[in-house]
Amino acid sequence: MAGVDRNLEDENARLKLRIAELEEIRRELAMALESAQAASRTKSAFLANMSHELRTPLNAIIGFSELLVGETFGPLGHQRYQTYATDIRKSGGHLLSLMNDILDISRLEEGKAELSERPIDLEQLLRETRTMVENHARSAAVLLSVDITPDLPLLQGDERRIKQILLNLLSNAIKFTPPGGKVMLSAVRAEDGAIIMTVKDTGIGISEADLPKAFESFGQIDNRLSRKYEGSGLGLPLARHLAELHGGSLTIQSDVDKGTLVTLRLPPQRSLGTPNGGDRLTA
Repeated sequence: MAGVDRNLEDENARLKLRIAELEEIRRELAMALESAQAASRTKSAFLANMSHELRTPLNAIIGFSELLVGETFGPLGHQRYQTYATDIRKSGGHLLSLMNDILDISRLEEGKAELSERPIDLEQLLRETRTMVENHARSAAVLLSVDITPDLPLLQGDERRIKQILLNLLSNAIKFTPPGGKVMLSAVRAEDGAIIMTVKDTGIGISEADLPKAFESFGQIDNRLSRKYEGSGLGLPLARHLAELHGGSLTIQSDVDKGTLVTLRLPPQRSLGTPNGGDRLTA
């Protein structure tokens, strides 16, 4: 009997020791999580503050370069001045776009972003989005097409944000598609009422191992690509955050050297159930 009691005491001692060890691990994990969250907040605050500080002089640079390009106060003289002013305006616009993306990412990661919702005519939005990237596609020698079913309902959402998602996806697709390739934007209403929009390209593709990196802020899938293709690595992460802010999702399927398919799904509750009507739009 004494032996049994002794064994029970030993077992209880081991259990208490194990519980103490687990509690210590829990405390360490909690501290690590708190530290990581604090670091993330500090990073987001730093990026937001820096973006605000940079936007003020950048807007001035863009404004003055536009005056020069337009020769508002008279001819510039040598043609090279016109070329330089145009380059300054383009570079300033690119930097401002990057700053805006950084601000958006910071707000989204901190949960401070809000939607300005209203009913959206999807066919009109998709036409406008296509128009905005047509010159980009043309200069890249990429064929851009749009396929929209005629029964699309009105969508309740933030029109600027939805357009921002599609512009990011289309710009990426065009950028990573070689000359002579194709990019297609499609939109359908699923059987459950969800709105499905896809951007499909015949570009260089992404390996399965690299797909998770595509959604990391400032992530670069391949160093060789980061040198060859201009970009901040914010487009896809930002698009996914904005999709999730609408209660939707953004997914990627891709094969190296075959192309990429990005799918934006917006939930049925965002459909107002009023079809636009009209003929099928293809272009």
